[in-house]
Amino acid sequence: MTHPQDISDRIVMVTGAGRGIGRALAVGLAELGARVVVLTRAAATAEQVADEITRRCGDDRALPVVADVTDEEQVAAAVDRVDRHWGRLDALINNAGAMATGRPVLDMAADEFRSMLETNLVSAFLVTRHAAPLIIRSGGGRIVYMSSKGAVESRAGASAYGASKAGMNILSNVVHQELADQGIRTVAIAPGLTDTPGMREVAGEDHVAQVATTYPGGRVGQPEDVVGLCAYLCSDAGRHLSGTFVMLRP
Repeated sequence: MTHPQDISDRIVMVTGAGRGIGRALAVGLAELGARVVVLTRAAATAEQVADEITRRCGDDRALPVVADVTDEEQVAAAVDRVDRHWGRLDALINNAGAMATGRPVLDMAADEFRSMLETNLVSAFLVTRHAAPLIIRSGGGRIVYMSSKGAVESRAGASAYGASKAGMNILSNVVHQELADQGIRTVAIAPGLTDTPGMREVAGEDHVAQVATTYPGGRVGQPEDVVGLCAYLCSDAGRHLSGTFVMLRP
């Protein structure tokens, strides 16, 4: 009998899978048995991650797909490729996004604010809009939104970022309300401060190390820390958890 937490051969699309949390999810879920759609903007990066999965997990465990998730035509084409290659989709992890710039409201151009919303929120809407019908046709499944504690804990310099993540939480909840009866389950996750290349570029290595000392566990999150939760959510064991917001704290 199949274990409820088994995700063997589940087809999971991970956006922003080129590095950081997205890459860890793509590789980690494949190692747990899933077949992973590695979606990134850069072809070379998608191929690199897919090759790593192939080396670790064998053939036909990864499908590299190139798309700008803020471009609806490219998103539609990406989902169509998954449909043609594997004929189904069991889960979507909306991970692609940008981090807060630290720019105050009065110093921020309108285009910068719009860009953050496009990258973090509109992209999640577009991928959900085009992937959900395939998930429904596949018998239902999971949509995960990689949110942030910034969605519920405001701070100076993160107006656009916080608004985009708060909107993502609402999007997750509304999709749950609208599509639960068709088998779609949603969860928004706040992974907490995570030691990724992007975080080090924005905040600096010293800042990451300093913040770690303020946490009860004495560490910040690592990209791999999110894999277990997402595996659970993509399995049958997590089917009763939907329309909610989960915060991880190291």
